[in-house]
Amino acid sequence: MQLHFFIVDDDPDYAELVRYQLRKSGKHRIDHYETGEKAIAALEEQPDLIFLDVVMPGQGGLETLRKIKESRPEIPVVMISAQSVVNVALEAIKLGAFDYVTKGHDDIVKLRTIAGNVGETIRLKRHVQSLQDQLPSPRTFQGMVGHSAEMARVFTLIKKTLRGDLTVAIMGESGTGKELVAQAIHYNSSRRHQPYVLVNCAAIPSELIESEFFGHEKGSFTGAHARKIGKFEQADTGTIFLDEIGELDLSLQAKLLRVLQNQELQRVGGADTIRIDVRVICATNRDIDKMLDEGLFREDLYYRLFQFPVELPPLRKRGNDVESLAEHFRKRFLEAHPDIENKKLSRSASIALESYSWPGNVRELKSTIERALLISDTPEIIVEDLMLPARHNKKRTTSTGPAPEAAGTSDTDNQLVHNLSAAIDPDSIISLEDVKKLAIEQAYKACNGNINKTAEKLGVTRSTVYRLMRKYGIED
Repeated sequence: MQLHFFIVDDDPDYAELVRYQLRKSGKHRIDHYETGEKAIAALEEQPDLIFLDVVMPGQGGLETLRKIKESRPEIPVVMISAQSVVNVALEAIKLGAFDYVTKGHDDIVKLRTIAGNVGETIRLKRHVQSLQDQLPSPRTFQGMVGHSAEMARVFTLIKKTLRGDLTVAIMGESGTGKELVAQAIHYNSSRRHQPYVLVNCAAIPSELIESEFFGHEKGSFTGAHARKIGKFEQADTGTIFLDEIGELDLSLQAKLLRVLQNQELQRVGGADTIRIDVRVICATNRDIDKMLDEGLFREDLYYRLFQFPVELPPLRKRGNDVESLAEHFRKRFLEAHPDIENKKLSRSASIALESYSWPGNVRELKSTIERALLISDTPEIIVEDLMLPARHNKKRTTSTGPAPEAAGTSDTDNQLVHNLSAAIDPDSIISLEDVKKLAIEQAYKACNGNINKTAEKLGVTRSTVYRLMRKYGIED
C-alpha cells in the first residue's frame, strides 16, 4: 500500500536520509518542506503521516504542530528533535503529537517502525471502511427497521444531520429508539472513527454528575483518590450522547452551557483549561417546552442543544411497521439462540400485535416477541403466547356475539365481519360479500383514501384492504 509522507525539516541532508530509509519499505510518496509554513499550506495534499522537526527558522515545530492539529486533527504527527528535552516532549504530546523521537544512532529505525505501524493502521481502517460500504442499505441506520412514511422522514433527517456538526436533539417517548438514532448519526458522520461516548444523565447521582461529565483531580473531594478523565474528555474529536438531558439540574445546565459555548472545560478541583472538540447529541422523553415555561430548563442551553431536532414517532403511529419489526426481532432472536425452535407468528397473533397500542414502543415489542418464542408450546406463536394486556388494545369492538361465518372466508375476513357486525341491520339482510364491499368503500372514503387509517378503522391489515379492494373493483 502506498502512503504519503511529509518531512518538515530545515536540514536537507537529514530529510534526504529519512526519505531514503522510508522508500526501502515501499514506493511511498514523500514530500520535503523546509519550513512549517510551507507544510501547512500543503495540507490539502492529505498526507498520511508528518515528520516534523522541533527547531526550525521562522515558525517553530510546536507552533506548526498546533496549527496542523487545528485544521487537520486526524493526521498523525511525529516530532523530531536533536535534543531530548522532557518539557518540550511533554508539550508536543499535549498538543496532540503522535510520538516524539530524538535524533541519534537509532532514530531512523524508530521512524521506519512508526511509519510501518501507521501504515498498518491506515490499511485496516480502509479495509473496514470497504466492508462497511458493501453492507446492504438498511445497515446504514444501525439496524433500525421501518417502512412507514413516518420513519422515512426520520431517516431523511438523519442523513441531513451528517452534513455538519450541529448539535442534534432526539425527542420521543421511552422505547422509541433514540439511542439507535444517536449511533446512526455518529457512525455515519465524519467522526465515525473517533470515540462515541454515552452518558445516561438520569442514572448518575446529582452530586457525582459534574465529575462524570468533566472529570476531577486527585484530592478534589472526599473519595477522589486519583485523577479521573471525564466523559467529555473521553469523547474528544468524537461524539458524546447525553441521554435523558431533561434530568439535569439548573446548576449543571449552566456549567454544561459554558463547555458547549467555549469548547473547553476544567476538571473538578483543577486549574488547567482543557480544549476539546466534541459533537453533542442529546435525547429526552420529557416535554422541554413545558420545562422552559416552568423554569426547569435554561432557555440559552435549549437554543444551544436543540439546533437540529429529530422527533421519533411512537410505534402506534408508525402504520404497518409493527409487522416488519416483529419479524425482524423474531429472526434476530432465533439467530442468537439456535437452540430455540423456529416458530412463525400465526395470523391471529399478527392481528393482535397490530391491534395493540404499544405504550412501551419498540422496546416492548422486542421483549414481547422474545418472550413468546420462549414460552410457546404450539406449532406457531398464537395470541396467548404474546401475553398482551387487554387494557392497551386500541381496536376493541362493540359486538358481544360471535362473528358471522361463511364458507370459503378466511380468518381475516371473519375478523373484518366481526368488527362490522354491530352495523348490520337484521331486518334487511344482504349478502356477506356486499357487506364487506360496502364497508371497504365507506371506510376508504371516510379516511380520504388513506390505506393505513382505513385498515386501522376496520381492524385488519393493509394487505387485507388492498386485496379486498382489488376483489371488489374499488379503485385506489
